[in-house]
Amino acid sequence: MSIHNPLRRRSLLAGATAAAALGATAACGDDGPSGTAEDPVEIGFEWWGDEARAEATKQAVDLFMAKNEGIKVQINFADYPAYWESLTGRMASRDLPDVFQMDYPRLRQFGATGMLLPLDGVVATDDFRDGVLDTAELDDQLVAVPVGSNMFGLIYRPDWFEEHGITPPEAGYTWEDYGNLVTQVSEALGEGKWGGADWASSYLLMELWLRQQGAAFYADDAASLAFTKEQLVEWWSSTTELVASGAMPPPDVVAEATAPGIAAGVMATELRWDTAMSGYWAAVAESGGRLALAPPPSADPSNLGLHLRPSVQFVIAANSEFPKESAKLIDFMLSDPEAAAILGTNRGIPSTKTGLDSVEIDEASQVVLDYEATVEQYLIEAPVVPPAAAGAIEAKFTEVYGQVQYGEMTPAEAADLFFTEAETLFQSEQ
Repeated sequence: MSIHNPLRRRSLLAGATAAAALGATAACGDDGPSGTAEDPVEIGFEWWGDEARAEATKQAVDLFMAKNEGIKVQINFADYPAYWESLTGRMASRDLPDVFQMDYPRLRQFGATGMLLPLDGVVATDDFRDGVLDTAELDDQLVAVPVGSNMFGLIYRPDWFEEHGITPPEAGYTWEDYGNLVTQVSEALGEGKWGGADWASSYLLMELWLRQQGAAFYADDAASLAFTKEQLVEWWSSTTELVASGAMPPPDVVAEATAPGIAAGVMATELRWDTAMSGYWAAVAESGGRLALAPPPSADPSNLGLHLRPSVQFVIAANSEFPKESAKLIDFMLSDPEAAAILGTNRGIPSTKTGLDSVEIDEASQVVLDYEATVEQYLIEAPVVPPAAAGAIEAKFTEVYGQVQYGEMTPAEAADLFFTEAETLFQSEQ
């Protein structure tokens, strides 16, 4: 873990519950604690990310402290695995930083257990872009604010399509159409390159496919699966022939890959969050290539199943002694023009209007913005916030499907196993 300043250990609020959270909210008023330049209040702020994100965030935090001399921010960052290993290990003792970066699939894990401060009336929300706060509520309470947003799209290589006279897809094409396109492109590119990857391995893409049919991955109470074994068998069978024919890379090639297929120059299309474009752009441009975005395939041409999803979120710990100052930091990071310009699009397309107006939009981000404008008419309500067990369920989904990929199980056998394992994971969260 990369540590800039070790966090000072604060006295903890034992047995924090909803009452504790309300007490913390009350501290946000004018009578709450405040510091001075000589005796500043100290708050902790932690996030995951690479060195580029860390440097930009540190600059924005330094600017915040320069403009708020009564608040000192102790910062701490790590890569994704180490970050979550640390935070989940500290949940039991409630030794959480005042402000920290949240991943949407983990929101319920922290929010439903009283770890997060309700933010209604605590952070400013009037500057957020339409729709981006829809995924920040849990049990009718705002418990997080999105830093950036994204949605699913098909990232593809238009230069390869043009070179081989292949027409890119447009909104309304089906999953079968996409499979045919992948086959066509793979045949045109030749050995060692592919038209697309095995989409059946993705739990998030299955959720998209279900939502396109008016279904869902999780029940409304997030306490069980909302689809059938038959639907899972259909999904896990949808790419079998494509992989067998060589139109998609075999699992051993995928397992050995050291970079995403498009960035490595071996894949023509990828179904990903659209902001992944920024991570691929430089590598593709260096090889003389170009990138573009198209809508994802759909089971229903009139329903793409799309919604704005938070790329990352900021939250405040319920045990924070300084919620007012913590909220001030979040407001500054998201809506101060100078801070927004420093942070840029590192955490996705800015979630606030001020943030979007203040950042320098590079070529990759402009492609994302243009794409999102073209599919805005298809946006639907966001799905239920994932259950606390979502991370484990996603891992189990990938693990079990791996046995299908390597021929160790049929899709039907694997579906039986996954449902049994998922039920166990749900019960462990009760």
